[in-house]
Amino acid sequence: MSGGVEGAFLDVALEIGLAQAIAQLRKDIDRAIDQLPDTAAAGRYRDRLTAQRAALREPTLRHSAALVVSLCDKDPALTPRVRPAFAALVARHPELARFYGQLPADPSVKDMRATDRS
Repeated sequence: MSGGVEGAFLDVALEIGLAQAIAQLRKDIDRAIDQLPDTAAAGRYRDRLTAQRAALREPTLRHSAALVVSLCDKDPALTPRVRPAFAALVARHPELARFYGQLPADPSVKDMRATDRS
């Protein structure tokens, strides 16, 4: 992959399944396009879906960050693997901080506030 924090983030993202997530999303978009009726309103929606599918050919860091959050939501055990690279990415690209903030908590870390102290 490329160098720098962007490359490090994308390397980790690919390790946890980013490419498969993109492929599945493209399949879902294709299925949605195929199921649209032949109406003017559906045509506008088809155009938006087609643009989204095209954008996934060369996903932006924003797309990748959103998909990494989605992968971590599905499997929170992935979070500790991506958090360091994601944090470094956000330090360079603060516009992605909202995605970083959506990462689930590491399931292996117990919340001390949730423990019963009685």
